[in-house]
Amino acid sequence: MNKYVKLFFRRIIKDFQQKELLPLKLLFFVNASTILILYPYLTIHMRELGINVEETAIMSAVIPVISILMPPIAGIIADKIGNFKILLAIFSALGGVSALMLLIVPVGRVTVVYPSSVEFALSCTGNSPINLWLYQENPCTPLHSHTYETDIQIETCGFVCRAITNGRDSMAILGAKSYSVQMHNIKANTTISDEFTNVNVPVHNSFEMSPVITKRVLKNNKNYSTSIRKLAAHSYFFPAPGLYNFSCGIESNDSDSAGSYSCNFGSTKHSKNQFTVGIVPQSQSEDDIDENKQLFQLAYMKNKQQLLPTTCLDGFPTNKEYIVVQIPLRRRNETVAYKTVDLGSCDTRCLVSSPRTTVCSNKQYLKDVDITVTFWAYLAVRVFIGMVGGTAYAMYEGAVIAVLREHKADYGLQRVYATIGGMISSPISGFLIDYASKGKDYTDYRPIFFLYASLKIVFAILVLFVNLKFKTPANNVISDVFSVLKKIELLALFAAFFILGTVWGYIESFLFWLIQDLGGSKSLMGITITVGGIAGIPLLVLSGPIIKRIGHANVIFIGFLFYAIRLLGYSLIYNPWLCLIFEAMESITSSLTVTAVVTYGAKLSTITTDTSVQGILGGLYFGVGKGSGSLVGGYLMKYVGTRTTFQIFSAVAAVTGLIYFCFNHFYMKKWPSEGRDITKKDSLQPTPSIIGVNVNEKVSDVETYESTGKDILPYEDALTNYGYEDTENIETEYTVSNGNTKV
Repeated sequence: MNKYVKLFFRRIIKDFQQKELLPLKLLFFVNASTILILYPYLTIHMRELGINVEETAIMSAVIPVISILMPPIAGIIADKIGNFKILLAIFSALGGVSALMLLIVPVGRVTVVYPSSVEFALSCTGNSPINLWLYQENPCTPLHSHTYETDIQIETCGFVCRAITNGRDSMAILGAKSYSVQMHNIKANTTISDEFTNVNVPVHNSFEMSPVITKRVLKNNKNYSTSIRKLAAHSYFFPAPGLYNFSCGIESNDSDSAGSYSCNFGSTKHSKNQFTVGIVPQSQSEDDIDENKQLFQLAYMKNKQQLLPTTCLDGFPTNKEYIVVQIPLRRRNETVAYKTVDLGSCDTRCLVSSPRTTVCSNKQYLKDVDITVTFWAYLAVRVFIGMVGGTAYAMYEGAVIAVLREHKADYGLQRVYATIGGMISSPISGFLIDYASKGKDYTDYRPIFFLYASLKIVFAILVLFVNLKFKTPANNVISDVFSVLKKIELLALFAAFFILGTVWGYIESFLFWLIQDLGGSKSLMGITITVGGIAGIPLLVLSGPIIKRIGHANVIFIGFLFYAIRLLGYSLIYNPWLCLIFEAMESITSSLTVTAVVTYGAKLSTITTDTSVQGILGGLYFGVGKGSGSLVGGYLMKYVGTRTTFQIFSAVAAVTGLIYFCFNHFYMKKWPSEGRDITKKDSLQPTPSIIGVNVNEKVSDVETYESTGKDILPYEDALTNYGYEDTENIETEYTVSNGNTKV
């Protein structure tokens, strides 16, 4: 283990001593920081604008598919130009500035969040069960049709009166400043009247739509004892604090029985105003539908750990008085009543509240503003950004490969700095979003858009300092590309990278969606990328020896298997913080696997087709692959659910990985591609050994090295560090087919 630790630090120090690569390291750092500041949050930004999962899937698929043409074309143009850093700088800066246009896309749907509690009207009449009815002004879908437990709070008691009124009278009743309750004892021919004044006007949750505000939180009127409110379509609740209350007591017939709760409307003193109860939703009758209410029956009350049945006893009014509520109706801002109404058919009811999460399955809904404008405006901007970004990506990868070829450097070691950049920037993004959103009813993404644009411009300036003068233009780039594409090994790599892009695209688009549904914060979303980055650094540093030991194709196969494990893990968690366990696996699925693919592509291409092949790989992974994952994943989530969709993608990753493994081990060994194939061993190759890592090299190259003493290490080997370790003061042994030589 100690020798690998030494190798880890030796490789970092030696690579950092190459001054020519310092600008490249800075580019990797800034580029990854820029991308991971914004792109992981774009899906939930779309959600914030009211774009639903189906529309998100369509958009996430269309954007990369439309823009896929740009990376290959840009790669061909870059190979043709040679020194293309000015063009790369222009496209990078343009991509940053154009992202700001997403801030002016109007909100398509407003997310309306229901109040945190629901309000029931509780009835309790002699020899009947306790019933709770819920006015569906804010619709409530019961959690299920069976008994479930919730806590209820007795807020106040009063009278519910039925009245069919016009809109003007209804508003006047709800806004009444006073009313009187008259209780007529018909037998005794007496009337008791109570006046109630200083009544609070109820809270109205009506609001106007805005192109900026993305979220509205509805609130209940908490003035339970002083506000008139509706409890059904034609029923009004008039609080009468002090007249009576709801009370319950435990009665037991014998010592062996736990007893039961006996409840009634009676004493004005609270014996207890909080209960844990079991409720059962009832089927809606025609009257319930007309009155827009949902009836629940109270199945039990909980006493410590005992579930006790309940019964109702006769109570208030004790003499069966006939109750009438008299209300003077006034227009708004007028003091004189335009008429007085007497509402009969009044019954005793208590108003109780309960947490919405324990009663209803629906917590919010989307209200359309103009989703068509939002959808097409957002799509147009994202397509433009995708085309510009795809062009810049192909040129950037081409520049990276060109510099690595020139200086015989290691690709994985350069990606270490990209990982560090992402580890730093993504948590900063999450923190900025959470900080900017404090005290607001919506999530404010503006800080990360401005930061993204700024870093894109910085990246464009840094590109101008990269030396690409050594990259000569290609004369026959089209024919060179087609000749390379004849290799079946490269075509298999394209297919594998497309599936990897599909799986990655689904995670990229909907992992934060899942975390948000589980209640995770934006800061947690940023930390997920940091965790993957920390775990990925050792693998990037040692990617050369690892790839050499087990082969590019086997590394890619392992990447598929770890994708399968990650996706399955996400589908099983309920605590959002547990996703960090599976995010650590990104070190293999992203850091190591993508490094293997990029260097594999460079291995199978030529000096004149580097940028073109990298452009095709980028288009398949970030374009068609990501788009397919988003589209298929979004539709699957709609029809089979989020967790099942993660499991389906897990199975796809596992099956594809096995197919790719079998292809390389049973087909490519028998019918290898033309030229050296890094998934197999050549028969005429020496085998150096570097700290237990077998290193295969061409005989001609080794012989030339021994005879001339010059470093003529092939570029393909330098990319994956087959011989990079030869100059690191490590004992190396070469075994040549015609004899043994030790160096």
